[in-house]
Amino acid sequence: MARITRRSLLAGSGALVGTAALAACGGGGGESGASAGAGTLRWWDHFSALQKFHAEWAAQQSQELGVQVDYTYNDVSRAPEALQLANQSNQLPDLYSNILALPLSALVAEGWVHELELDGDQLASLPEGSLTEGITSLDGKVYGLPLFSYQQYSAAHWFNTDIITAADIDPDDPPTTYDEYRANLEKIKAKNDGAAPMILALGGTARMGEQIDDIAQVAGFPGFQGMKYHTGEYAYDDDTYVNAIEFWKELNDSGLILAGSGGLTVADARSRWGAGVAGYFPDGPWCAGGVRNVAPEFMDKLGVGPILVPQAGVPVITYRGAPAAQFFVAGSSADPAKASQLAASMMTNEYQKGLAGGMDQPPLDLSVVQEADVVEPYRKLAEWFEETVRRGPEAVVANPQIAKVEALSKPISPQLGDIVQGYLGGDITDLRGALKSLSDAYAADREQAIAAATAAGAQVSLDDYAFPEWVPGQDWTPPSAG
Repeated sequence: MARITRRSLLAGSGALVGTAALAACGGGGGESGASAGAGTLRWWDHFSALQKFHAEWAAQQSQELGVQVDYTYNDVSRAPEALQLANQSNQLPDLYSNILALPLSALVAEGWVHELELDGDQLASLPEGSLTEGITSLDGKVYGLPLFSYQQYSAAHWFNTDIITAADIDPDDPPTTYDEYRANLEKIKAKNDGAAPMILALGGTARMGEQIDDIAQVAGFPGFQGMKYHTGEYAYDDDTYVNAIEFWKELNDSGLILAGSGGLTVADARSRWGAGVAGYFPDGPWCAGGVRNVAPEFMDKLGVGPILVPQAGVPVITYRGAPAAQFFVAGSSADPAKASQLAASMMTNEYQKGLAGGMDQPPLDLSVVQEADVVEPYRKLAEWFEETVRRGPEAVVANPQIAKVEALSKPISPQLGDIVQGYLGGDITDLRGALKSLSDAYAADREQAIAAATAAGAQVSLDDYAFPEWVPGQDWTPPSAG
């Protein structure tokens, strides 16, 4: 896939894109404007595990809303490009999932999103804590609704119970440390029965970055996405990041990762794993629903272990911010009122129960999972999330004017996932140097964005990114909730 940067995503609509290119990315035909036709809403998302459920929900909402709702799934690795092409040709879908990795303020400023048209009763019915200024809302206007719990991570270790049992590994005792995991991979390799020990979606560089962020954080990095909570400094070159990537590098160099993983997207890797080519596959909670969609016969072989820690005795604690908006109404939608109602339908109890049953990201109310029709590994993972994932500090929540800084950020390339892919593939030899350059690039971009925002009147500073009062292991309480 072509690299999608912030600049290219926010490009204007002057470029023309052929309808064949849009169709290849999952888009519709050659109609202009956001809607595919009169009385039609187009809905795109990247949630593999929810494809069947969302197709059924689209059919149901077609009846409820009195318009045809056309639903399209795009693979997570291709969804940003599909949206970019649609935007360039003025064919954004009316409703689309939040896959752009851009701050809400930037999307609003560039016309990508439309304020949700919700009435007072709908807003009042939202669960407490659903709306966060700078995350789902700007200047009191709501642009998106959260569907999923913030208590989750993307680096659980799913496994094929048949393969690991054949290698004399107990499926009821999943590995928790690097050494235990490596030992299990070696057992599968020694069995030499055609199954690779592990498969990795190295071609999905965004996901690789997310997983290394997770692994470094649980290993002790005192922050998230390279930024330390206490000081606000960027430190991707911290030992926790270096050691996490070196661990994957060691596994790859030892022949424990399926050959050819460097070019596999997340969907490709998950499908091949579901076909029985490897024992282990690092992935998020959505793995269960995603595999069920492509290989339902595999569900009886599904097992899961928690995120790995470097050594025994390290507590499993990770941190996440406020629940993010999951769907946006396009700024160019011809029917933003009906598109808003489609988004609002996802906050109903009926939808939330179906969401849990889809086994993608867990719903906003994690307790729903325990009563839903899900496989036991998914239920177990949701319990781990509830026990181990804490609320982390966020500058934009503490000072909503940080949204003005985020709107002025510039593209950073290569990203963390690109560095991971390059280092495992041999194109990058100085790992710590590459990570230091990444930290410096983020720091420099933040400084220029703060300078530009303050020049325009924003009351922000570098101090807004530092949370010296943060206590590791505990939930951070936003100032307004204190």
